[in-house]
Formats: sequence, structure tokens, C-alpha cells
Amino acid sequence: MPVGLRQNYSSGKISYSLRTRSRVIALSRANRAACKLHEFWYRLRTQDADLPGNHFLRHSLTPQAPLSSADASVTYDVLTLSEAMLTYLRLKGQP
Repeated sequence: MPVGLRQNYSSGKISYSLRTRSRVIALSRANRAACKLHEFWYRLRTQDADLPGNHFLRHSLTPQAPLSSADASVTYDVLTLSEAMLTYLRLKGQP
């Protein structure tokens, strides 16, 4: 757990059962949980940050009226990094 986010938790360690005895399934579930946690932690870190491009972050995106006709073609359907990684691993296989 990142040091800067420990104040958000009542414990310094996150643990729970993956509910399997299979190593392959356990690795898959652990990787999925880690991706979800990293995504959540990223959002916690950037939630109130005054970052350039903050309006492009997924958590703050809301469909709004386009500023000009050139902006009308912009879509807000984006992949998170963790979703892209899972798609890549599914298509290429794990090492």
C-alpha cells in the first residue's frame, strides 16, 4: 500500500481469500485485484490535484456540449490502463 494513502485505511495491509487452490486462478485473481487497487489509488491521488489535463481523467469526464464543431467528433469512451493491460494479456498470453 502506498505510504501517502495509508491514512485512508484502518489497516496497513489488505488481505483476503482468493477462494481457490489453483495457482493459475489465484494469479489471475490477484493480478485483477492489484489492477483495481492501483486504479483506485491513482484516482485517490489525482482526485483533487490541480493537474494539467485533469479534465481528461476518467473520473471527471461528463458529457458536455462541445465547444466548437471540431470538438463534436470527440468521444468519451476510453479504456483505463488496467483494462488495456488485461486486454493485452488476454490476447498475447502471460509470460
